[in-house]
Amino acid sequence: MKIIDSHVHTWTQQIISKKDIEARRIAAEHSGTEPQLNSPVFDLRNAMKKAEVSHAVILPIDSGLNQDMPLTLQEKTDYHVDEIEGDKTLVTFVGLDPRRGKEGLIELERAVKEKGCRGWKMYPPNGFYPDQEEFYPYYNLCVELGVPVTVHQGFTSRFKYVKYARPVHVDKVAVDFPELKIILAHVGIPWVNEALMVAAKNPNVSVDVSGWQVYAKTPLKIYQMIADAKLVHVFPNRFLWGSDFPLFENDVTLHEWAEFFRNLQLPQEMIDQGYRQVSTEDIERVMWKNAARLMFGEKQ
Repeated sequence: MKIIDSHVHTWTQQIISKKDIEARRIAAEHSGTEPQLNSPVFDLRNAMKKAEVSHAVILPIDSGLNQDMPLTLQEKTDYHVDEIEGDKTLVTFVGLDPRRGKEGLIELERAVKEKGCRGWKMYPPNGFYPDQEEFYPYYNLCVELGVPVTVHQGFTSRFKYVKYARPVHVDKVAVDFPELKIILAHVGIPWVNEALMVAAKNPNVSVDVSGWQVYAKTPLKIYQMIADAKLVHVFPNRFLWGSDFPLFENDVTLHEWAEFFRNLQLPQEMIDQGYRQVSTEDIERVMWKNAARLMFGEKQ
């Protein structure tokens, strides 16, 4: 089965801030692992090969208004574009903080039209609510350019603000821009029901399941979330498989996460309760068809 990872990251210590390095060290100390200070594209390609993932979407984060970054906004865009040059299995979005105003709008247009970026990655935990109307020119531009926006939702790292990452703050955007394709990352953990509600009522909103591999070894929570998403018609047609690579490799590798979803079946007791079983066609839509349509522009 073809697999597209709709949510991955690449970086090295040379392009992230000292605060981000410290945040990774804090997270590693809490989990008893080594900090992930480098995630070069070489490591991503190796993991993809082992997991039989055919394509992946890199989602850079713009933290330049909150932290001292080694690269400018434009240099960071170019870094991610250059690292995948000539590789047809990888694409990148542009990471932009919409508080940048006109500078950000110019970069969004440059990134898409000149650099081939396939969408916009927004990271509200850096300190803003997505439904601020001053950001509406960004949404208008995304509609004009025909690109989606992936919005980080839920849990975040140290030195960032989780209160800005609730799915309800995306609802107004989805209503006011019905042609804008929006992806709520991580199904909004811990606001899962809220994320599914926003997606269920807005046909232009999808969710991605990146980061959920933390539950793969005790999967009842995953089964319940998928059963609920299927009940409200978000799964499978507006549900994307993703990993957040490499952030959860110490829990479940990319290969293990792909295998888990490839073989996904709801427990019989849930079927006995009235939930509908997951089909092979459901899995194909989640693992590649939806991302191919939203992020690669494939007609289906």
